[in-house]
Amino acid sequence: MTSSRQPFSSPSLLAVIGTAALVLSSTANAANTNTNRSLQGQPYDYTSEHVVARASAISKDFQSIGGFLAQQNGADRQNARAMYQLGAYCQSFATLQLNTVLTEAIIQGATVTGTSESGATISGILHSDAFPGDATIEVMYLIPSDGITKICSVSGNPTPQYDQCFVTTGEITLPDGSTLGYTGYDLDNDTANGLSMQSMSSSISGAATQGYPRIGTFAAYYGTNKYADQFIQAAFDKVDTSLLTGNAEFSKFTQFGTNKFIEVATLTMSSWMHIIIKMQDAVEVCKSLPDGGKKVSEVPIWDNAVATYRGMGGAAGGTMGQLYHLANQYCAKFGTCQDGPGGTQGMAKANEKAYIHFNSGKQDLLDGKCDLAEVALDQAAVAMLIPLVQGLLYHAYELDLFKEQREVVQGEAAAFLHSVLPLVHSCSQGNAVMIYNQIKVGNGKMASFEAIKSSIEGQYECLGITCEDIGGVRDLSDPTTYQQSGFPCGAFNPGDTGGVGGGGDVIPDPAPIPVPSAPTSPGRQPTPWPTQDEVPTSTPTDPPSSVYQLIEYDDATEDGVTYALAIGLPLLSVLAVAFVVFRTYMKKKDSGKEFDSGETDGASPDDETQDDLKVENLQGEML
Repeated sequence: MTSSRQPFSSPSLLAVIGTAALVLSSTANAANTNTNRSLQGQPYDYTSEHVVARASAISKDFQSIGGFLAQQNGADRQNARAMYQLGAYCQSFATLQLNTVLTEAIIQGATVTGTSESGATISGILHSDAFPGDATIEVMYLIPSDGITKICSVSGNPTPQYDQCFVTTGEITLPDGSTLGYTGYDLDNDTANGLSMQSMSSSISGAATQGYPRIGTFAAYYGTNKYADQFIQAAFDKVDTSLLTGNAEFSKFTQFGTNKFIEVATLTMSSWMHIIIKMQDAVEVCKSLPDGGKKVSEVPIWDNAVATYRGMGGAAGGTMGQLYHLANQYCAKFGTCQDGPGGTQGMAKANEKAYIHFNSGKQDLLDGKCDLAEVALDQAAVAMLIPLVQGLLYHAYELDLFKEQREVVQGEAAAFLHSVLPLVHSCSQGNAVMIYNQIKVGNGKMASFEAIKSSIEGQYECLGITCEDIGGVRDLSDPTTYQQSGFPCGAFNPGDTGGVGGGGDVIPDPAPIPVPSAPTSPGRQPTPWPTQDEVPTSTPTDPPSSVYQLIEYDDATEDGVTYALAIGLPLLSVLAVAFVVFRTYMKKKDSGKEFDSGETDGASPDDETQDDLKVENLQGEML
């Protein structure tokens, strides 16, 4: 039964974030009035240029990891892991040893300039607050105007870029024009990254698990708040996970399946939850400010979350980006884009929804309306869920009906599975088990699209999404139609009479398709789903691989006589023919003996022919 409980409903929140709130409120109040800055034409105003640069850097790390994994060799796999763990482009910063200790504080985000080895002037911002008495400062490199590939990138980069790094001994110029001298900057050891894909996967604290219900849903299911990193590290090692439930047996995969899982999971698991947490952080900062002082002039944490969602494909050197691009990719497959035949072109409607809530949430924070900002966060999180559900359904369709069962497809399907499974479980344990058993690592070749589709569709209301949000698997040869069995939930497809690619008009019906269950009879009961108190790792008897494989036990009992006759009559016929043939053979044998001894019983020469005719007649009668 579908629960009415909402995974994204507003809950009790974290208390006060002390130090972070004070620092960020100071930064916000010191800033000038908002300027209208959009990110590659998207309808969102960013109040700081370094936020845009940060989006480029995250995208570049993500693309580089995917590029290494695509090479399918051990050396590049290790390069991908180093970049995942250490980062390469995102928040690259230098730790500089000052010649004299600071006499005044320098706030995080303050702009500074320095000189590169080539003599060029390069810019950065203070990566963390510096206080009187400090002998070191951390300066984050800003991405230069000529692109992400020109930034100082050392830490996890297999081919370090030193050209835009500070000279080993020099001066840093502060916003007021004063300078700080430094010496002994070691480019390899003193350059690090403030953000990596691993830190996005594992930096959530235990306190956050209790205070943030969105991470709490996942942490409760997997048994750890670092679930994403544990999945990805296990995939790198090709070993099985050891989580509370919902485990993945990566030992069943080669590098083809694990590499694809890693590439997708860094986006759908790590980046997705990182964005949710950062927006929640922004709400908590708002709530921590005193009454009457909640209005601010900028909200950098919220901006950073939105920038991470958007990515910067062009500036990062490729067409791929972050979750924004993922939504556009799957809207084309499900007919949920804004333009084109069958809604298969242009920006995803899920992105349109997400940006509506990104903008409203930002305005609420600027106005000091913290509770309304959290409502916008919940609604944005639901919009961000849409491409994850579409990804799960599409790759289940590939595995089952397209029979595209290569490991890379199984790995991609598994990444989407583990990205949505805890949310489905929070709505229905039984359906979460059904979906998990269908498409978990190692089971992809046996996946049933119909079973997975019906199981998750029954949870749409609880998840906060609709049939219209998800759409159906479009036939891209004719985008106005759907693939066989790929029509949206609650819709009838008259043209869907068989054969992949068959389509037809869709008659909408808002009622979701109910989740099928095994039929009951007095003699046999279906295996019950786990209760709410049990941990659903699997059922005693796994669900059938297809909803059409359920056996109607009552019908089988009523037709028992028919089955007996259908099997028994041919068997009796064979036995009878064998008996007659054997009898004829024995008679021939006896006749032969009598002839050899010169005796005769007066048998006619035509007796053998008559016996043969008897055999044929008996065969005809029996059959």
